[in-house]
Amino acid sequence: MKKVTYTVSEAQANLPGLCRAGRRFVISRRDKPVYVAMPLEDYDALLETMELLSDPTAMKTLRAAKAGRLAYKELDLTDENFGL
Repeated sequence: MKKVTYTVSEAQANLPGLCRAGRRFVISRRDKPVYVAMPLEDYDALLETMELLSDPTAMKTLRAAKAGRLAYKELDLTDENFGL
């Protein structure tokens, strides 16, 4: 995805429209990026990914699955943790 950058004054003048567009964008000051804005869904997904990556048990399971060392297990879609 292409990174779109606005100056502080451009972002201030266009903030309602930028928010309605529902895309990520960067705000720069003196040609240096200083702020990232993103839709809440993107932010939540980022936090969830960070939580997963910081969980040693989850990472061990993911590595084993990627290496083909886990047997197939049907997921429980009604469970918050999918029954894992």
